[in-house]
Amino acid sequence: MTVRTALGALLVALGVLVVVIAALGLFRFRRTLDLLQASALADTLGLFLVTAGLVVLCGVTVHSAKLILAAVILWAVNPVSAHLIARMEVLTGLELDPDQLPGEGEQEL
Repeated sequence: MTVRTALGALLVALGVLVVVIAALGLFRFRRTLDLLQASALADTLGLFLVTAGLVVLCGVTVHSAKLILAAVILWAVNPVSAHLIARMEVLTGLELDPDQLPGEGEQEL
């Protein structure tokens, strides 16, 4: 086993560990906004670690470029989708009152 293989396997294992711990931790939260915050942050870190580990394992090839491109696309889509879900949670009024939000309240939406 080379150093490169060990480093790549370690990064992938850490990424999987972060995602699994975050998935188990989501059972603790009840509100949608709390779930979004915890999952979005853990997904970003887990995705970075797994992608970095796979790039280290693949080396500098076309496959590593595809992995990096997929990670960039997911990093662009994940915050947007989390924002849209959070906005719909606020607009439907299931748990939050827009007038109690800091700032202008409903005008910020």
